[in-house]
Amino acid sequence: MSSPAPTRTRLARPALLAAALSGVLFLSACSATSTASTDSSDDSAGVEHATSQITAASVDPEFTFEGKPFDMSKIAGKTIFNIPNSSAVPFIVSVDEAGQQLAEEYGAKWIEYTNQGTPTEQSAGIDQAISRKADIIVLAQGVNGELIVPALKRAKAAGIPVLISHTYQTGEALPDQLQDLVAAQVTAPFHEAAKLNADWAIKETKGAGDVLIITSSEVPPSDGIVKAMQEEFDEYCSGCKVKVTNVPVADWATKISSTVQSAIQSDPNLDYVLPVYDSMALFVEAGVTAAGKTGQVFTSSYNGTPAVMKILQEGNVMTMDIGENMEWLAYATLDQAGRVLTDTPIIEDGDEQTPLKVFTKGNVDEAGTPPAPSKGYGDAYKTGYEEIWGPAK
Repeated sequence: MSSPAPTRTRLARPALLAAALSGVLFLSACSATSTASTDSSDDSAGVEHATSQITAASVDPEFTFEGKPFDMSKIAGKTIFNIPNSSAVPFIVSVDEAGQQLAEEYGAKWIEYTNQGTPTEQSAGIDQAISRKADIIVLAQGVNGELIVPALKRAKAAGIPVLISHTYQTGEALPDQLQDLVAAQVTAPFHEAAKLNADWAIKETKGAGDVLIITSSEVPPSDGIVKAMQEEFDEYCSGCKVKVTNVPVADWATKISSTVQSAIQSDPNLDYVLPVYDSMALFVEAGVTAAGKTGQVFTSSYNGTPAVMKILQEGNVMTMDIGENMEWLAYATLDQAGRVLTDTPIIEDGDEQTPLKVFTKGNVDEAGTPPAPSKGYGDAYKTGYEEIWGPAK
């Protein structure tokens, strides 16, 4: 979503992953344990590697996308029907709000289908899009299309193209059963972010971390994210102890905090909790606080949600967040959607070169006080996409 090069983030145009990560990690609500290599001779080298990765990813990213220019103003009058993975996740809401504003600037109508993240609701959303004669359906930020294939077939029969955004790893094709049902996708560097999250824990624990990864395995990127984190620990932290537990999206608010408390009680040496998405970190912090372990157990994650960046800025539990510029993601989604709507050749591999940036206590104020959506990344993407699209009219 990578070879141990000096940087994996999109600070300049990158190569695709050196080798695709394969296999599926099967998770349950019970914890699973990953055992790192017993050879500790390279621990100091692993810490040095992790530190270099974090340093390289802590600067404003460049705009490196080179899509074929087209006239985005031709989407005026078109209807974009957006179905998010869950309307209860702040990160997703922020991306969609930015997408709506941008689409409307170019004259398109944006319909946001509010839902709580179940396939039943998302299938109903597709049916509503069909009844409202939408021009394109966007499945946004982690909707699992493989769970709603019958609805996608109905959309295809109705002649409505479907775009999947921010759901599959850069460099990976859509699942086979979605190939004929989805017109285009926008990928994301999930695995690169995962490795940075592991790198942070390796760096902060000096190669001796006792780590709990919390995932949501029903979200398509999650298994790959966990696998990438485990691979990073295995390669660069033989002294680290890593466990994995699963909490479904619908249970974040009710189960993450208690899961963290239980993990701390059963493992007094636990020092880092790594949720795969940062909206989970709000509940991780609550669990650490309730366990009385503030200052001893820490968390870091991925997405750059403003509310989470705020607890990084003000609190003592959240120590790092790998940010994605939510407005930049909205631009990337609209770029691919615009290509579909205007019969412009799509970006076939879905790679819109969306970048990552590491935020820590040392640079989080660049995102504002309090942090604001999309602030702290520079604005190269705005002029970059306008050169490709032309100005809004």
